[in-house]
Amino acid sequence: MVFFLTTLAFASPTPTTIKKNGSCPSGYSASGEYCKPYSGAKFAIEKNGSCPSSYSASGNYCLAGSSASLAMHKSGSCPSGYSASGIYCVASQEQRYSSLTPVTVKKNGSCPSGYSASGEYCKPYSGAKFAIEKNGSCPSGYSASGNYCLANSGAKYAIEKSGSCPSGYSASGNYCLKY
Repeated sequence: MVFFLTTLAFASPTPTTIKKNGSCPSGYSASGEYCKPYSGAKFAIEKNGSCPSSYSASGNYCLAGSSASLAMHKSGSCPSGYSASGIYCVASQEQRYSSLTPVTVKKNGSCPSGYSASGEYCKPYSGAKFAIEKNGSCPSGYSASGNYCLANSGAKYAIEKSGSCPSGYSASGNYCLKY
């Protein structure tokens, strides 16, 4: 699937399957240790204190509003292209999330190939691949790059496995891959 930057610049972050912390947020259903988004669900991040700007609380989660940018938990100062919103870092309008779109990740040792260090984070260069933290061997369709796994061409969206994989995902080592 091809995404154009102009499409991503005006869309809210895409909801993905997340780890379950209490009840699932509005628009999500429980699937084992995970919360899986229904069609039309909003992007969710685990709540830690107050929600970032343009997000609203839903149990132990914060849900993105229609004009919200990608948010992540703050660790040190926010990387370039992100601004602080309480204890979160919120991306600029041009940095939106969609499945397998490379996004800024928390730094764990050296940054993966295609990423540059920005304080406590690794920020993707143009043309970088989607990265997830390495937990044992990389899942099918991913290649190791230091402490990270990078998506190869045709790779499926991966999340770290916690118990059984949620519905719509299959196990691949310590990861769950979306069908």
